[in-house]
Amino acid sequence: MTNFRQLRVWNAANQQITGIAAITVSFADLGSQMRRAAISVSSNIAEGSGRGSDADYARCLAIARGSNDEVAAQLHICQALGQNVTQQLEANASIGKMLTVLIRRLRSS
Repeated sequence: MTNFRQLRVWNAANQQITGIAAITVSFADLGSQMRRAAISVSSNIAEGSGRGSDADYARCLAIARGSNDEVAAQLHICQALGQNVTQQLEANASIGKMLTVLIRRLRSS
């Protein structure tokens, strides 16, 4: 198993947490939910890397991808409320792509 701290996707997910925190300061309930979802992405990547099998790792990454999609949906809500979240949406899409590639790689091995 790979040390999660060496994964580009885990580092990007951690950067997403910081960006989400900055955006959500003015949104009470939505902000709290967004921060939890962003933390879930990073946490599930780390958890999966510590699992004993590629199948378990892929399952945790699929959960991380779902949480990342949740963040994307919430970013679109922020955008509709007038926030400039273009940079965060781009970072979120990049994380989603990296997760998809990693999941496919694990499931094909």
